Amino acid sequence: MVLRQRLRWFLIVIVWLAAIVALLEFALRFFAAALPPRMQEAAHIAMHGVPYPEPWDRAWTRNPDHYFVLKTGLEDALQFGSPSVRFHLSTIELWQGGGIGFRTRPVDYFVDAVIVGDSFAFCFTERADCWATHLERDTGLGIVNLGQPGTGSHSHLLILQDFGSPLKPPLVIWQFFGNDFNDDYGLFSANGKLEPLDDDDGKADGDDVGEPNEWRSWLRSRSALYAVLESIVPAWRRFRDPNATAFDERYAVTLPTGEQLRFGQPYETKALDMSRAANQAGYETSRAAFDNARELVSAWGGQLVVVLVPTREEVYASLTAPALGSDLDAIGSARLAMLDLCAELDLLCYDALADLQERAATSELLYYADDLHLNPLGNRVFAELLREWLDESGFLAQ
Repeated sequence: MVLRQRLRWFLIVIVWLAAIVALLEFALRFFAAALPPRMQEAAHIAMHGVPYPEPWDRAWTRNPDHYFVLKTGLEDALQFGSPSVRFHLSTIELWQGGGIGFRTRPVDYFVDAVIVGDSFAFCFTERADCWATHLERDTGLGIVNLGQPGTGSHSHLLILQDFGSPLKPPLVIWQFFGNDFNDDYGLFSANGKLEPLDDDDGKADGDDVGEPNEWRSWLRSRSALYAVLESIVPAWRRFRDPNATAFDERYAVTLPTGEQLRFGQPYETKALDMSRAANQAGYETSRAAFDNARELVSAWGGQLVVVLVPTREEVYASLTAPALGSDLDAIGSARLAMLDLCAELDLLCYDALADLQERAATSELLYYADDLHLNPLGNRVFAELLREWLDESGFLAQ
């Protein structure tokens, strides 16, 4: 009798535990979009096999001349910067057979300025929220945005030669971000023009991107609850999608607004550190690109200006420095190297760091919480700051 009663209670407990697990599984799947970024990523991998809430195709593809270029003819294509950063994208060719897509409107107007640059010129926002769109709207200038994600200075020179030169704009705005030197190295080493200089495999410390065992693979592919628990419980051996950008959990701060900023991704420390031979090699390639661009733009009587977009670690240095330590200097070294290049080549450059730091101290978050790019507010603020600088420099005088 006692044994039967114990068995009954045991079965009741098992049923209740199963019900609780099922309820938690359902809740995590239903409310996945409201989870913190790391938990979102884990849940989406379990639910969809990828760390994103919806299937999508990346809008840019490998190119031997540019590293990456945008596909042509895209119409409102869904894109993700992280599981929580989404935007839509349409592209056009500037002329038939151009072969590269651009996130700009058809050029049926007088072109006052063209923009070349990487993903910070292309913008990880809706096009209406991009700083290039704000700048065009606020100044009345006819602007063509030639930004291409995943590219460095050599690519920007080629884009300017092939697509900017025929337009002969009075003003060329060249957007720079600290990984441009690294992208130049990546392009030239991929093409065999530079010998590989680093044996670093690029994996983040502490990330387990190896093959999980069979039962863990089965659970990860079927249970959002298991995937989320594995991502947050320190004692568990964590698995992360090798294609997803990893964060070190030490690097997260909460702003006075209550927003959380995650930073210190291993990629940035690697790609922006000018003590690395690869980035120094890329620097020399970029130097040649800027030198040639200055002569090219001068030949048609235009003005080249370089605008430097700082990292979020630098803009929020008062919050990030305690966690990053010397890594903050490494992350900022590429921007400082570019400023030295500005002086050496007598380039007209605008470093937005101080102005963005001033705005950041009194506003909501200017960068995405879990992505290195400027968010819509940051794009709007950057456009305002650049417009003020261009006006003070005499480029907006009528």
